[in-house]
Amino acid sequence: MANWNPQPIPIWASAIASVLVTQSVYAQTLPVTDVRVNPSESGFELILEAPPGVVLEAITSTEGNRWIADIENATLELPDGESFRAENPVEGIEFVTVTQGEDGIQVIVSGTDGAPNATLRESLSGIAFDLVVEEPLGLDPIPEEEIEIVVTATRTEEDVADVPRSVTTITREEIEEQTGANSQNNISDIIGKLVPGLGPPVQVNRRVRGQNLRGRPALILIDGVVQNTNITLNSQLNAIDPSVIERIEVVRGPIAAYGGGATGGIINIITRKPTTEGIESTVTVGTTADVGSLQGDGFGFHVGYGLSGNQGIVDYLINLSWDKRNGFFDAEGDRVPAEDISNNQTLNLLAKVGIDITEEQRLVASYNIYQDRIDPDVESDLSVLDTPGLGNARAIEIGNREYENQPQQINQVASLTYSHDNLWGSKLDAQLFYQSTDFDLFPQDSRGFIARSLGVPVQAVSRLLPPTIPVIRQGNIDSDKWGGRLQVDTPVFESASLLWGIDYTRENNNTVERVIDPVAFDRRNEVRVLQTLTSVPNFQLDSIGLFAQLQWDVSEQWRLDGGFRYENISVDVQDYTVSPFLNRNLLLARQPLPTIRGGSINESDVVFNLGTVYKVTEEFSVFANFAQGFAIPSLQFLNNVNTSTFNLEATDLLEPEKVNNYELGVRGDWENWQFTIAGFYNHSDRGQAITISRSATNAGFREFNRAPQNNYGIELTADWQPTELWGIGGTFTWNEGNFDPPGDNRGFIPLSSLEVQPIKLTLYVENETLPNWNNRLQLLYVGGRDRAFEDGVDAFKIESYATVDFLSTVNIGQGKLQIAVENLLDNQYLPVISQTNVGFLEIRRFPASGRTISLRYSIKF
Repeated sequence: MANWNPQPIPIWASAIASVLVTQSVYAQTLPVTDVRVNPSESGFELILEAPPGVVLEAITSTEGNRWIADIENATLELPDGESFRAENPVEGIEFVTVTQGEDGIQVIVSGTDGAPNATLRESLSGIAFDLVVEEPLGLDPIPEEEIEIVVTATRTEEDVADVPRSVTTITREEIEEQTGANSQNNISDIIGKLVPGLGPPVQVNRRVRGQNLRGRPALILIDGVVQNTNITLNSQLNAIDPSVIERIEVVRGPIAAYGGGATGGIINIITRKPTTEGIESTVTVGTTADVGSLQGDGFGFHVGYGLSGNQGIVDYLINLSWDKRNGFFDAEGDRVPAEDISNNQTLNLLAKVGIDITEEQRLVASYNIYQDRIDPDVESDLSVLDTPGLGNARAIEIGNREYENQPQQINQVASLTYSHDNLWGSKLDAQLFYQSTDFDLFPQDSRGFIARSLGVPVQAVSRLLPPTIPVIRQGNIDSDKWGGRLQVDTPVFESASLLWGIDYTRENNNTVERVIDPVAFDRRNEVRVLQTLTSVPNFQLDSIGLFAQLQWDVSEQWRLDGGFRYENISVDVQDYTVSPFLNRNLLLARQPLPTIRGGSINESDVVFNLGTVYKVTEEFSVFANFAQGFAIPSLQFLNNVNTSTFNLEATDLLEPEKVNNYELGVRGDWENWQFTIAGFYNHSDRGQAITISRSATNAGFREFNRAPQNNYGIELTADWQPTELWGIGGTFTWNEGNFDPPGDNRGFIPLSSLEVQPIKLTLYVENETLPNWNNRLQLLYVGGRDRAFEDGVDAFKIESYATVDFLSTVNIGQGKLQIAVENLLDNQYLPVISQTNVGFLEIRRFPASGRTISLRYSIKF
């Protein structure tokens, strides 16, 4: 038999055969013998099984909430029936059906909140789809992989679960929501409702010390730039409009990593960032009105525009907002004569430019200017002081007043920030900054106080005293600071890193009091300056801080943080005159006020911190913290001096305050509920307690005390999402404190309610009533406090009060409509700070606003 040697098939013949086989497979109708639905991380996979080697064709489309696939070259041949159906196979999917039609197989996947997205995946037999389920439209859903990042607590980006101390983050969405129920459009009232440990909303004033953090002053930052001045201006939270804020981080308790007097904690205001893609514009308009007085003088208006874009390596942002607020009325319909929030208008401009120099290097320039112009048409009636008993302030019309120096506050913040993510293995951040505050206060008429001191009617004071005596004054505060900070985050080994760096700040402060002509003031409604006094020392303050902080992940469950900061503060104080009101006997005797010689002081110290977090489980952790704070007292303490022989360089009035703080807490974060409980105690040997005098002649005056001081308390936050559409939660704050004033043999006595706020409870319930329509009802309860009054510290008691707000948000296309009612139940009450005003300050016992409604609409395009 001859040998058979087959010849290779030519390439052209092989190609033709392949095409013929493929065409034959596509031409025939193929059976689908099985359908499987398997859950996946992003949704689920849908597999239609067919004989090996076949190819199924699918044409896909969407209709409303349904995703549809038509497979024409297939027939359904299932062993258990003529069709397939799965009800609620995964969350977010209502059903999946596979049925036989005249033209082939049809697959329908119906989503509960929208059609799922699908991608075709290769399969050895049949056809497979990966379907991604969209997030349900519940109350602010948070993907499991999303981590809440904070930067303030440790000066670097950290997961809040790894921070060994109490931190509250207020998001952009929360700020927008709460702005509706904030008729004064300021930050202090927003955070007063949301942050445990912080005093309740002030509501009737733009600047006040009464809103402390854990009973001590807080350090206020805007993008890391310190806003506080050494003198107690207390307007730092009235330095920026809420519309330009991305988020607010509040760290409760002193922080050794920061200087500048953060003995109560830090409130870091972080401004908006540019969009990452394309160009985006935002337009916002709104109005506010007192429901009880729907008149022209009870309305307010808001207009805002934002432009954000990204082009190549450059991104930019411009945000401009304008607010106009006329008068406001209490729940009884009476006009409230709170001068610095009546008939005022604010203007805010934020501008940012960022450049990605390389993938690892970035440069950002930022500038924010905020102007709050005050031009009230009413003021507080001094005759209320002639009425026996304690009453509320009454408004009298003053018409159009002429000013040499218009009352207003102008705050500017400019910074240049450079970052390098990998500089020899370390991350470097450097910043240069400039900050200034120029504040012309509303004129203060002190004739009511003098009348009480002399025992005569208010109307008689002008006849008894010469016009050169400063019975009417207008203060001016001109403060600016510049400086820089440099920090480097260096890996030590795989599970530890060292943050180290240096901060430097120079602050210049010029404060004067303008003596106003009482004749021109009364007869011509004119604020004419006769002379200026310098009763608050002007100064230059230099501070430099060196710090190092180690972060060590000892294990997956246990973390340690610790470090130190060396702080050096030097102050050069100019000559000044003594306070005219602490030396009014000299004024009445027509004797000149003595001059106090200035001088220089230099103080330094080292503060430490050590904290730990232990994760008992993935959801539950325990944290503990010890931290110290360091602060030089306000130079306003020198107002207590009344003799020209005073030696600034020998006094202990300005001895720094060092605070030791201890904190212990637990936090839990489960899928449907979250909570944090923390307790704290802190002590300082040289506290800075403020009290209100109870003496007959000085009633209402604030007195400064350097004495041992303790603060302690408990804070709680809790949130529960019983369903995807409901949210319930709130906060609770209880804090107390005492001090041991010199010359008092009683030992420790309660701190004033100016320093320690009463119990604060907040509750909320919110619901997505319909898709894209959310509603929220929230309660603020402030308890009473009389400990300091009963022990002779305060001249007042704090009475409890409660208020309820309603907030509603409707998403309409690209826009959002917000409707809010502040003080929904129209409750008549005095905020805490108003209740502290007694004696000659009775003219500042301002009730809060009555029921106030606001409408705001914003749209992005």
